[in-house]
Amino acid sequence: MKHFTKPIYVAIWAIFTSFLLVAQVAAAERIVSLAPNWSHTVSSLGAENELVGVTRYARFPQSLPDKIARGELPVVGGFTDIDIEKVISLNPSLVLTATGLQLNLKRELEKRGVKVIHMQESSLDEVYRGIDALGQTINRAEASNLLISKIKSQLDTIEQQYANLPKVKVYYEINYFYKCVPGADSYITELIKIAGGEPVFAERSGIAPMVTWDEIVNQNPDFILLPMWPGATGPVFSGTEAGSGTTTIDEVRGRVNADKVTAVIKQQVKFIDSAVTKQAGPNIPNAARLLAEAIHGH
Repeated sequence: MKHFTKPIYVAIWAIFTSFLLVAQVAAAERIVSLAPNWSHTVSSLGAENELVGVTRYARFPQSLPDKIARGELPVVGGFTDIDIEKVISLNPSLVLTATGLQLNLKRELEKRGVKVIHMQESSLDEVYRGIDALGQTINRAEASNLLISKIKSQLDTIEQQYANLPKVKVYYEINYFYKCVPGADSYITELIKIAGGEPVFAERSGIAPMVTWDEIVNQNPDFILLPMWPGATGPVFSGTEAGSGTTTIDEVRGRVNADKVTAVIKQQVKFIDSAVTKQAGPNIPNAARLLAEAIHGH
C-alpha cells in the first residue's frame, strides 16, 4: 500500500477541499423573494446569503432590513408593485411569490424561464408544503423539516394553553375600505381558532371573502382587530389611493350602528401587528400569540 508523506497529504487535502468549496459556490442559489414571509423563511433555513433581492417589507429577521439599509441587498418593490425587470436583472435561479396578488408575476416569470415557488397561503398545511418545497429546492431539506416541526409544536402548545377558555367572536378586518375577513381558505382563520377565538364568517370560501359592515354589526363580535404595521399611514376613502394605509379605532367607533357592537361598547377594538400576523412562515407561532394576547389579554 502506497503511503504519502505529510506534505503531499496536506497538498492533496487542500486540493480536495478547494474542489468542495468550488462545488458549494457553484451550487449556491440566487434567490429573489417577492414576499416578506418567504424572505424570513429563506433566512431561517440558513440560506440568507443566497438572497439577492427582496421587497421593502422584508422586516424579519433584523439582518435583512440592516442589509437593505447598507445597500447590500437590492429591493425590487413592495408587494403589488414589483419591478419585474429589476428581478430579471438580478439573474435569479429561484423566485418566491405569494398569494393571488402575485399569480400574474409568477406566470410572467415562468414564461421567461425563471423557476418559481408560489405559496397561496390558503392553509397551514399549504404553508408547510411551501416551506418543504423550498427546503428541497435549495438543499435545506433537514432545516425545513426542523422549522415545520418547530412551528407545529409551538402552535400545539398555544392551542392547549387557551383550549379551556370561553370562545370569543373575532372580526379581523383585513381592509377597512374593501371590507374582508380571513375566510375558509386562510391560515389566519386557523390561527384565530388556535388562539381561542371564533372568527366571524370563517365558513365563507376564499382567503379573504368580502363582508359588509352591516353583516359585522349583526354578527356582534366581541373583538375587532385592525391591522397595523411600521410606517402605516391613515385611512384613505377616496381617489386612487382609497383603501391604502390603515384605519383608526375612532373611525370604527364612528361607523353606523357601531354603538351596538360588543367590541365597541367594551372598548375591545384593537390594533394588531399585521407584519407578524400576515407572514406565513417562521413568524406563525408569534402571530398566534399576538392574536391570543389581543383577545384574552395574556
